Amino acid sequence: MEEKKFLFSVIIPVYNVEDYLAETIESVINQTIGFEENIEIILINDGSPDNSDKICLKYKDKYPNNIQYVYQKNAGVSAARNKGIELASGLFTTFLDSDDKWSKDSFKEVYKAYNKHKDISLFSCKMVFFDKFRKDHMLNFKYSKDKIVNILEDFEYIQLSSSSLFIKTDIVKKYKYDTNVKYSEDNKFINEIIFDIQYMMMLKKPIYYYRKRMDESSAIQGQQGNRTWYLVTTKEVYQYLYDLSIKKFGKVITYIQYLVAYELSWRIKYVPNLSPLNDKEKKEYIKILNNLISKMEYEVIKKHKFITTSKKLFMLHIIENANISSKISYNDSKCFYDNKYLCEVSELEHIFLDQVYHRDDYLEIYGRIDLRYLNEKDFKIEFNNRKIDVDFYDLSMKIGEETYNGDTLNEYKGIHFKFNIKNIGKIKFYYKNNELFPNFYFFYPMSSDLPRSYHHYGKRTIVFKNNELILKRKRFYRSFIYELRNLFYLLSEKRKESLAARLYAKFGRIFKRKKLWLISDRVNKADDNGEHFFKYMVNNHPDAEVYYVLLKNCPDYKKLSKIGNVIDPNSRKYKLLIGAADYVVSSQAENYVFNPLGGGSTYVRDQYYFKYIFLQHGVTKDDLSPWLNVNAKKMDMFVTSSNYEYQSLLDCNYYYGDSVVKLTGLPRFDGLMDKKDKYNLEKKIMISFTWRNSLASKINKETGGRVYNENFKDSDYFKNANNLLNDKRLIKVLKKHGYKLRFIPHPNVLVQLQDFELNDYVEIENESVDYQKEFCSNMLLITDYSSVFFDFAYLRKPVIYFQPDCEDFFANQLYNQGYFDYKKMGFGPVVEDYEKLIDTIIECIENDCKTSDKYKKKIDDFFDFDDDKNCERVYQEIIKLDTHKKES
Repeated sequence: MEEKKFLFSVIIPVYNVEDYLAETIESVINQTIGFEENIEIILINDGSPDNSDKICLKYKDKYPNNIQYVYQKNAGVSAARNKGIELASGLFTTFLDSDDKWSKDSFKEVYKAYNKHKDISLFSCKMVFFDKFRKDHMLNFKYSKDKIVNILEDFEYIQLSSSSLFIKTDIVKKYKYDTNVKYSEDNKFINEIIFDIQYMMMLKKPIYYYRKRMDESSAIQGQQGNRTWYLVTTKEVYQYLYDLSIKKFGKVITYIQYLVAYELSWRIKYVPNLSPLNDKEKKEYIKILNNLISKMEYEVIKKHKFITTSKKLFMLHIIENANISSKISYNDSKCFYDNKYLCEVSELEHIFLDQVYHRDDYLEIYGRIDLRYLNEKDFKIEFNNRKIDVDFYDLSMKIGEETYNGDTLNEYKGIHFKFNIKNIGKIKFYYKNNELFPNFYFFYPMSSDLPRSYHHYGKRTIVFKNNELILKRKRFYRSFIYELRNLFYLLSEKRKESLAARLYAKFGRIFKRKKLWLISDRVNKADDNGEHFFKYMVNNHPDAEVYYVLLKNCPDYKKLSKIGNVIDPNSRKYKLLIGAADYVVSSQAENYVFNPLGGGSTYVRDQYYFKYIFLQHGVTKDDLSPWLNVNAKKMDMFVTSSNYEYQSLLDCNYYYGDSVVKLTGLPRFDGLMDKKDKYNLEKKIMISFTWRNSLASKINKETGGRVYNENFKDSDYFKNANNLLNDKRLIKVLKKHGYKLRFIPHPNVLVQLQDFELNDYVEIENESVDYQKEFCSNMLLITDYSSVFFDFAYLRKPVIYFQPDCEDFFANQLYNQGYFDYKKMGFGPVVEDYEKLIDTIIECIENDCKTSDKYKKKIDDFFDFDDDKNCERVYQEIIKLDTHKKES
């Protein structure tokens, strides 16, 4: 056998990691086994556009005998690793991601274990998250001691990542990463190897540190936008491993069942709406999932350590192809599935508390129960051993659930109850006289992850203790003890960011002198309701401490900094300030607005006392209740502009009531009134169509926008827009009357602009759009369903709606059509035929683009206000929220 030059080959694919690469390389150089004698590093630059190249060359020059460096055109991490495998010459190979690192004794510990067990070809090491937070991977139970495992017997010891493994190089060279698989590619690669060797060794001491970046969004969320995550990964990884298992062992072995069950449990939780898929693909995806689950054994699901009871029941339903509720039974404190013991009733995760309001002497709580497992007649709530009246209501939520085979993962029934906090005592939840323990959704000011989560309500404190909610009198010494326990816990868990945020939330409120306002729109762009309200606050309320929240690298940052305080949402200061904030005001309702620490907010949110004011991104005309109802979002005030809109929020399934929903007008309407005389009215026609989800391509990781879609030109959406921009009849009239078309494409269309034909009578805006300037300077708006028509009509200007696909549009959107009937309430004619559209535009041009009395009346009837006092009304309603004394 050829003697190896090195003991270890470390393959590092490099792409966009200039901030972390040196730390990664140094973690290998500093190995106590001795770098220059025993380790080679193979750096594969996968066409990285940043300065990673210079870092690689620097280390290559410093250690020419130990470091190989290869540059290749961008082909993906799998291709980079495959190239590294070709070059590897060590006894063992390991795959290190370019922003991660190894503990300093890892290589020494692996080699020491190998010298004792030379028949073992694969060594597996524990994984610990670091950077954003430090936390053990949930599969680290495998490393309680050094142990040799056989996958045919030790099925729980599943391997998902190749990065934390050391594998004999002569074995690795027999395999390749599948370059067609973009997600879970190392899952497929490593388990092909494991099927062949079957034995591997778990090592207790070596640690692979996996970086959770401070500035990164959820990887799961990113994956959901790519159709390959749904169809390719499930078929080319999970189904492939099933088929490979049958080929090699004659069946789907328990190890693979356990592994795929673990992987699918995350999909069950995170699949939101399958929007990247068309109807045919959705059915195919659901069929694949059902097929994978149906091959699993009852005992594998029942004994799985990492799947919640709710998901186990869902999987069992698929396995046995039966109605879940008909299979569930209860006896005393035990829950049975198909007459087989499943769990204690108290372990059922089927009651969630989502929102709480302190009103007068009462706490009003909104939550939900899962009706597939709980019957509302057997559910009850007690306060001080007295039954509380519970209102049940229908609830449709889009917070991560999806429908499979006509059965939903969670069929919720909303619950609403209240109790007088003049009394003290325990709030308990029962099902068939068995106590249930509540779960808290991440807007609820309580957490089960702390030793003593507590929140003050006037002279009362609610504490979560031993899985019970207890209402007590507010006492300083009691809160002090609770807080000490929580702080020591965070210290022991090394959650420094959450610890700092909690301390600031506690003491920042005590020592601040002014009311603290945090105002925002999107994190990367201003020019919406938040910006206009920010300007109002700075100019009219100097007694308040006001910040506008915006990424520092955005073009609008400098502009807003000239007006007042601007703060980066990624900065530590912002993450601290929100703990002391009195008001968080935003046109956005995304989770990051309420929980800037992401998952770390669970350790802080019981100390958040801010009121959240939702300014809206535009007038709500459609039914958005599945996304914006009281169970799905934290809302203390919901701004509206029209009585129609106001009533729809009260009448539809939002469940906020008039204490939250307020009729004020949008702050940005003040800007329209201010600017309408600033910008000259030009002979231009604004064209702005909303997006179609069916046309969405995958996200470009570099720009955050969409990648170019070759099929876009074949869509009716493109054809209609391009025809409109180049219509000969229309151009002739434009030329005659001195008009031009002003095309404002949706942000998702920007990457497709090369597809459009241009002429001298068309202007395309492909930079940052100043919408208010466009509204004020253009004479006519042509749109389809985009809510920009409300702003345009607020200026009493004419609108034409082009809707050739109305039925299909709402069928493919993530929401249902609401109260706004375009034909009855629209502020201009609704046209479905293309030639009729051209006729209508020409007629409007020849009438000097004047708004007819008919449509002026409809506009006047819709808007309750026609002034520049919207910000003032919003402010006055916010101040009214302060009906209680300071709650800290």
